[in-house]
Amino acid sequence: MVSTHTTLYLRVSEAKELLAKDFNGKSDPYCVIKVDNVVIARTATVYKTLDPLWGEEFILHMPSGFQILSFYIYDADKVSGDDIIGVASVTRDYMYENKNPKGLETWLPLQKANKDLEIQGEMLLEYGIRTSEATGQSYVFVTVMEGRDLAAKDKTGYSDPYVTVTCFDETKATSKQKKTRFPEWNETLEFLLPEDTCIADLSVIVTVWDKDNFSSDDFMGQIHLDSEDVTHGTIRNWHAVARRPTSDRWARRASRVDRGKIRVKLQLLEEIVLPSSCYRPLNELLAEAVKSQDLGHLIWDMIEQDRTIELGAIAMALVRFYLSQELIFEFLDAVIVRDIAKTEDVNTLFRGNTLGTKAVDNFMKVLAMPYLQKVLKPTVDRIINEKKTVELDPCKVNSVRGRRHSLHRESEESFVNHSLEALEDYTCEIINSIVGSITYCPQVLRRVLKNIQVRVREKWPEEMFEDVPYIAVSSFIFLRFFAPAVMSPKLFSVSDQHPNLKVIRTFTLLAKIVQSIGNLIPGSLGKEVWMEPLLPLISQKITEVKDYLDLLVDVGEFSAAHRYLVRQQSNETVLIQGHLYKCHYHCKRLFRPIVLKKCYFYLTRVMLCYRKTPEDEDTMVMVENICAVEKLDYGALGKSNMGQIIHKTSDESTAIIYFQAKDVNELTAWISAIRKTCKYNVCRVETFHPGVFKGDKWNCCRREQDIAPGCSPTYHGVVLGDWQDPLDPDVDAQIIYSQIAHSKDKIRKMQHDLRMSLAGNDPSKCTNHRDVNDAAMASLSLVSGLLDVTEQLAMSHQTFVESSPRLSHSLRSRSVSSSVSGDDSLY
Repeated sequence: MVSTHTTLYLRVSEAKELLAKDFNGKSDPYCVIKVDNVVIARTATVYKTLDPLWGEEFILHMPSGFQILSFYIYDADKVSGDDIIGVASVTRDYMYENKNPKGLETWLPLQKANKDLEIQGEMLLEYGIRTSEATGQSYVFVTVMEGRDLAAKDKTGYSDPYVTVTCFDETKATSKQKKTRFPEWNETLEFLLPEDTCIADLSVIVTVWDKDNFSSDDFMGQIHLDSEDVTHGTIRNWHAVARRPTSDRWARRASRVDRGKIRVKLQLLEEIVLPSSCYRPLNELLAEAVKSQDLGHLIWDMIEQDRTIELGAIAMALVRFYLSQELIFEFLDAVIVRDIAKTEDVNTLFRGNTLGTKAVDNFMKVLAMPYLQKVLKPTVDRIINEKKTVELDPCKVNSVRGRRHSLHRESEESFVNHSLEALEDYTCEIINSIVGSITYCPQVLRRVLKNIQVRVREKWPEEMFEDVPYIAVSSFIFLRFFAPAVMSPKLFSVSDQHPNLKVIRTFTLLAKIVQSIGNLIPGSLGKEVWMEPLLPLISQKITEVKDYLDLLVDVGEFSAAHRYLVRQQSNETVLIQGHLYKCHYHCKRLFRPIVLKKCYFYLTRVMLCYRKTPEDEDTMVMVENICAVEKLDYGALGKSNMGQIIHKTSDESTAIIYFQAKDVNELTAWISAIRKTCKYNVCRVETFHPGVFKGDKWNCCRREQDIAPGCSPTYHGVVLGDWQDPLDPDVDAQIIYSQIAHSKDKIRKMQHDLRMSLAGNDPSKCTNHRDVNDAAMASLSLVSGLLDVTEQLAMSHQTFVESSPRLSHSLRSRSVSSSVSGDDSLY
């Protein structure tokens, strides 16, 4: 089966010069991320500032047909409701047109929010040209069948939609459907075709409106049909509703006020994934690459030098691919040996970003994130809750140590001493937690770190380099794992809170201390001489860390048992856990039809479990029995952040678990985690009801049977990506192939040069002619094999794309801009 895999790597960095919404001349801004008007996630709120710094990253697995990514900036207000500051949008085509290996990083100006741009959903239409048998006259007909997932325009979470159709300057309308986002009409509107009309000029405009009794009707989307769409006969299609062109007048009004700008970084990766059999030659080649140093270096060099995506993304694809092939240890060994061979100065070992260092980084994230969270989370939570103000830099002490005109202002010396005590306390707790965590560290990671130490010792066996193996291991586990997690705990999922500026400074100082300890060089402070009072503690902890590193790498040889441990740990790892409100909904109960009870949920790759209290037994739903997991409309029960899990019961009937999360981030995280684990389930269903069966009908689509088929497609929305994404070797093989294919011309030139070299070798002028020829022949064989596999996959892609009109249309649409005329907020 051919599929399209679309991933967006997104970083919401910061905003500046925002519009002030509070009386103090400040705002409390946060950013809401929408894809095609559907809320996906939000950043934390940064209080009392017009220049918020978020620095939050997201991996979004996008639906292939998505069009627009939007950023809504709000001012949080607990009393009067949140105020919108502005909005910026980016089209999919703009991302394609501005692709580069490092991603697109840009400032987007904020515009005034326009309700007409907040549209979503699809319409099922039948249309065509018919000729009346009685009169012989031709007419254009449009049958408005139904709509699905239309935008909610009313506070109830629903709309009252109706449709107008305009053709030949004549407009006709359907009836109004009350309180629904999934209306059904099945109404036909006909327009007489004038005899002097040129068919090429035919234009049909289908517009969806929300009926309002006390104000003007709200625009819900528009569909344009032309002569290529409307032909003789009957055509039945789903059409996504689109925005209408924004008037120049509105654009001028919206640009009068400077609302600020937001800085984001985007990298869109779209791959057409072929059936598994097509990747078999590439899989065999990549398996051989970890055994053959020459082939491995050829492929790694190509990928590293000519990549079209960030190095971390391709390293993650390689790690996930070799994990699926159970060759991860061999791969990491190959790229680490390659890095060591290229290093001349021992002081620069593993300090730069190479394919090898990025591969180990991503391997630690995939395998050891639960370990990281177990070690650091208690201390991180304590720091965030205590909110202490600490500072050692004399240039910054006066600006943070208290109000300038306070009678009880603390002296500078006292403030520094208290800061020193707090930092020493936090540092001891962090390091003690790390050195006491040997038993929790995954065995496979320990074996990989031991192998790094062994390989470094082989390169530098002299006694003068006796500390280098320690530094090599510490470079990964401390400098690339623990220290960055202390610096940005939310980025590493150690905390779900965004700390305030005071706490951020505490984490920054602690990260510097942990980094100094991880360097394993006593007395090395760099430019931060004001950290000198911490030197005794750093020296003491370096000794403890060396003992920890000795124990960490004290493991046996890598074996088949370790491969089993990778699989076992993958199945038993808790992917997500926390408290949700389980909803008991009784559709026929008059009083209290909705009862919410707080339960503890946790998910592994095998089962979803929940219980009310720690003493209760787990209620289990096997992952293989989950049919779908989707959001519940706000209007269904009048509650926000609701989700539903549709699953098979022991008697093969279908049941639904309704649950409520605390915010949209938690809801999206749970839906994404569950959806990824049951992606390939046999029992999955294609449609669902985003409402509930209330009284005698579903309140989403008004269908009157409780077993009526769903009105909305499942597995259709955005899924958050993270370290727990299930392995998909076909997707990862496709990403790797795309990077190799980008170097196809370079590979051809290498093949040509090697052939010319072999043809031009003169045995009489070359004393080691046979050795030179053998080496050239071996290189030619490797290059030719790589080129053959690349061209074979390219032909498979061409064959499948040509045989699939949908894929052909998708590829053609990349080169066509979908910018809306006059709308300066779209890029």
